[in-house]
Amino acid sequence: MRAFRANGRPTLAELSRAVDLPHATVLRFLQTLEEEGYAARQDSRWRLTPLVFELGFAAMESLGVSEAIQDVLQGLADAYSGTSNLGESHSDGVIIIGRAMAPAERRRLVVMNLRVGSVLPPASALAQGLDLPVGQWTRFDYPDSNQISIATPIPQIDSRRLSVGISVDASEATDGRLENDMAPALQHAADTIKGILRIGTV
Repeated sequence: MRAFRANGRPTLAELSRAVDLPHATVLRFLQTLEEEGYAARQDSRWRLTPLVFELGFAAMESLGVSEAIQDVLQGLADAYSGTSNLGESHSDGVIIIGRAMAPAERRRLVVMNLRVGSVLPPASALAQGLDLPVGQWTRFDYPDSNQISIATPIPQIDSRRLSVGISVDASEATDGRLENDMAPALQHAADTIKGILRIGTV
């Protein structure tokens, strides 16, 4: 299913090359997805159907990313005219499991092409935030896009390693504002998210 990201309407041969599996194997997978309603074919091309969204929503629910957590992320994004992310540890760094953008960010033509499911590298603030002591925060600058990101850990729940971060235009992030306003708001958000997740696991 990931192979559809690079080519939204591939042929069987294109999919087979993309996943490096024999045509017959890929065809069996596609026929199963078609029977379940997740894929459809038109002529010689295949596409995913809107039913795939159900899998995404089920995954979000199983990760505990509820509407209440989205509200926390949206509040952060709106307060600082930026983008907020909830991340969970991943073998390659951190994977975004929740994301919200302020209206001004939605209007930008380029927003670093990130979304829920994107993996950020170990150098990113969101990844560095995973291993910090509770109450501390980290910063990472993106000079090419004039963005600054800060992140803080979410106090551990079960064995999960989570962090929450916000990315803003550098003009929004003077040193005094980072230290005295944004970082405390981010830590408050981390505590709130921890409480929501804890309630969800009871």
